[in-house]
Amino acid sequence: MSFIEKALEVVENTVEAGQDALHDYNVNRHAAALFLKLGVAVYAEQRLSGTHAPVDRILQALDGHVAEHGEVDLDHLKAAHEVLGEEFVAEHSPETEPEAEKLG
Repeated sequence: MSFIEKALEVVENTVEAGQDALHDYNVNRHAAALFLKLGVAVYAEQRLSGTHAPVDRILQALDGHVAEHGEVDLDHLKAAHEVLGEEFVAEHSPETEPEAEKLG
């Protein structure tokens, strides 16, 4: 393999990795936007006499997002720890071990 071919391969791999990272970022950003909208819809329903229809619509959008991209990683949402609590996030995070396994 010549120097030019090797350099071209490195550039192609770098561009591909960058595109993958950008795609992942956009997927996470879209999920975060849906959660923000869900929060607004729930607040409007609970405190401003809004209807439940927007909540259902956004939940369906989240279900579609999960079906297309897999489970939503709560650890990537900045507010997850504040809103849901450390215990809930740890319990639903795939990277953490259950307490029984840690102690055993």
